[in-house]
Order: sequence, then C-alpha cells, then structure tokens
Amino acid sequence: MIDTKPQYPWALPAALLFVLLITLPVLCAWADETAESGDELFVVVIADPYIELHSGPGRGYPIVHVSEKGETVTILKQRTDWFKIMTARGKTGWVKREQMQGTLGLDGQNVELGDPTQLDYVDRRWEMGVLWGDFDGANALTAYGSYRFTPNLSAELKLEQATGSVSNSKMANLNLVHQPFPEWRFSPFFTLGVGVINTDPSATLVETEDRTDNALLVGLGAYYYFTSHFMLRLEYSNHLILTSRNENEEVHEWKAGFSVFF
Repeated sequence: MIDTKPQYPWALPAALLFVLLITLPVLCAWADETAESGDELFVVVIADPYIELHSGPGRGYPIVHVSEKGETVTILKQRTDWFKIMTARGKTGWVKREQMQGTLGLDGQNVELGDPTQLDYVDRRWEMGVLWGDFDGANALTAYGSYRFTPNLSAELKLEQATGSVSNSKMANLNLVHQPFPEWRFSPFFTLGVGVINTDPSATLVETEDRTDNALLVGLGAYYYFTSHFMLRLEYSNHLILTSRNENEEVHEWKAGFSVFF
C-alpha cells in the first residue's frame, strides 16, 4: 500500500500562518488610512469645563490631552460611544460621548450627536467572546479575541477545551474571518484558519499517549446584534486534523455564545 500522507504535515499550516502574519500589518495600516479619509468632518465648540482626549476609544486608554471650554474641535469619526476629535492646535484623541453631548455649533446652537447606530458598530476594532457547543460528541468551551482591520475582515485567536467520554482535547486556532455584510443585523461570516490540537485519550484498559497534531479549519456562522455592545454568535466548523498516522481525521463542531465588542 502506498502511503499518501504528506511527509511534512506542518508545512501547509505554517505557510498559512506566515501569510497571515505578514499581511495583517499592511491591511491594518490601509484600513486606518481609508477610514480617516472617508468620514465627514464638522467643527463644534466645547461647552463643558473641559474634555479629556484619550489615545484610543475606551476608558482604559491613557489621557493624552485636555481641551477647555470655548475651544473649537473637529470631529473626525465616531466609534460606538466614542468620538475621535482634533483640536485647533492639531492634537488628536478620543472623547467619550457623555463629554460631547453639550457641544455647540459655530452658530451657538446645541449640536445633536444622536445615539450610536448599527452602522457605527461596523467600525469597531476589538471583539471578545465565549462559546459553548459540541466538538465531535464532546462538550467544548471556547474563549476568543479578535481584531478587525477592515469592515469585512478580522483575525481571531481561539482557545478551546473539549471534554468527552473517549478523549479530552485542548486546541488553539488562529483564524481569518470574512464578514461580507457587516451592516446587517443578522450577519453571516466565513472562517479559514490553522491550529494545534492536543488529544488525551481516556482509555483505561490499554496504555495510551497524548497526541499533538496540526489542524486546518474552515467554517461558517452568523452574528445577531441584540444590544448596543453585545451580540449572539452561531457557528459551524470543520477541522482537518493532520495526524502522525496514515489517515487524517475530520472533526465537525457546532457552537453558540455571546460576544462583546468595542
């Protein structure tokens, strides 16, 4: 019998991972540049005693500048509850919506900023979530984090623990996620990724050894946005595990969970 198993099963996952790593910085820079150039600009006057400019759209980012009442600032873009602004002296930063509610137009009238819409969520950058489901008959729990570098494309890192009657598994995956219609409330997505899986057989009659194998992943799923910063995530994944034996293994996985984004 001819052994058709590739001599180097790690070559394809390594090549895909290499392509992801060298492509992400370029795409991130391009995404930031196009986002800045595509937003409508308008100028407002600060009405609060002062506003704090953060280096990023979140309270965890440090304060880089403080602008006082009466100064004019230009709103560059919006991301959920945060606005990126530029002062008259060229200082840029992110301001929480609460501090922008009292701003005035150049005509002295109050500016209506409105509430964040679903289109604002398309411009998010970070996402984290927890999923639970079935991994080829085993109960599986997954935690993940992702970074979105265009409205349609993001990279995510998944860590998973699967517990079953036959074996227990631990897996790590690096995936590329494509979301063709991010503005839809029920929005489908597709995934392609590489990973490593460690399998610990639960045999009691014979001695077994742990196995560590590379894996390829393809999948599809959908998001459902149900509150301002939370969404439901449903997904199906097909794993091709490149074992050290003559035959590779195919594993089906179904999951559902919740995600938070900002």
